[in-house]
Amino acid sequence: MDIKNYCVILAGGLGTRLWPMSREAKPKQFIDVLGTGKTLLQMTYERFASCIDTDNIIIVTNENYRQLVTEQIPGIRYENILMEPMRRNTVPAVTWAALEVKRRCPEGRFIVSPSDQNITDYDAFREDVLKALDFVGTHQVLLTMGAQPTRPEVSYGYIQMAEAAEGYPHIYKVQSFTEKPANEFAKIFYESGEFLWNTGLFVWSADAFLRAVQGASVEFAGIVQSVIQKYANGEYIADLLMELFTKCPNMSLEQSVLEKSDNVDVMLCHFGWADLGTWAAVHDALPKSDMGNVVIDSKSLLYDCKDCIIKLPDGHVAVVQGLEDYVVVEEGNVLVICRKGDQKNIRKFVNDAQLNLGEEFV
Repeated sequence: MDIKNYCVILAGGLGTRLWPMSREAKPKQFIDVLGTGKTLLQMTYERFASCIDTDNIIIVTNENYRQLVTEQIPGIRYENILMEPMRRNTVPAVTWAALEVKRRCPEGRFIVSPSDQNITDYDAFREDVLKALDFVGTHQVLLTMGAQPTRPEVSYGYIQMAEAAEGYPHIYKVQSFTEKPANEFAKIFYESGEFLWNTGLFVWSADAFLRAVQGASVEFAGIVQSVIQKYANGEYIADLLMELFTKCPNMSLEQSVLEKSDNVDVMLCHFGWADLGTWAAVHDALPKSDMGNVVIDSKSLLYDCKDCIIKLPDGHVAVVQGLEDYVVVEEGNVLVICRKGDQKNIRKFVNDAQLNLGEEFV
């Protein structure tokens, strides 16, 4: 395995849209969402361990989840767990990871991956990841990884392709990013053939990313340059992290960096991909009954039900009649029954439960 190749797994999120299974004390990345016997984090780690040296796999998570990471990834090196001092979206987390990769290997390049994806073709995944890492090793670009849309999907981001890179038939310049379009635009994007789903997988050299994040704005440049200098001088890491996380804006990589850069490419990937951020996505990823129902590790009796998803604790039984396209999920002290297609309301349910019922319900 190429010692210059690194992987950064982002595992600090709350997974609110999979509430109540995903809770603040144990978010979705630490749960066996698909009923495979492995958590989403374990599945993600194993995928990358097949093509990247495990000494070069870094997990960025919240400081509250260190024990969960060490329990689920036995033997992971202490220094390979980067603990965020606060939740601040992806920019400061990836900036910190880039600094760490550059410290270990000045010519290092890395792939950034969420911890909540479903990949169905592991061989194609390994091939695409290694091709992407090789590409950014010789091209100073920010490379995104895109999947061919199979339907108009409003819960995914889209990347518009421009001209192909010379000598690389599956790599294109990026024309634009669009985050979760309305129905009519999702249909246009799908039918045009010009757009790919944004997988949230990004590949670049540590140098290229640090230059890009500094070039995104004058404020970024000052913050990052200060941290780079202090990091190189060996100053106390906790103070540097607090400076980085408190001063960086709470925005995504796409908004803060990629949309402001002129050297962004996208690779058309060939592995089966799905984001597991919603109950609808989990339903799509799992085998279904003749009526389209999905029951995850639960006992249930369903009558005249269609396209539902059921998840209950051990020892509990659901008897459900006459529901179509519904979520029936119980975890701990919370039972949620709601329309599967209304995923945006899950965040509202969580906020209302927290405000009106108490922290113990989220």
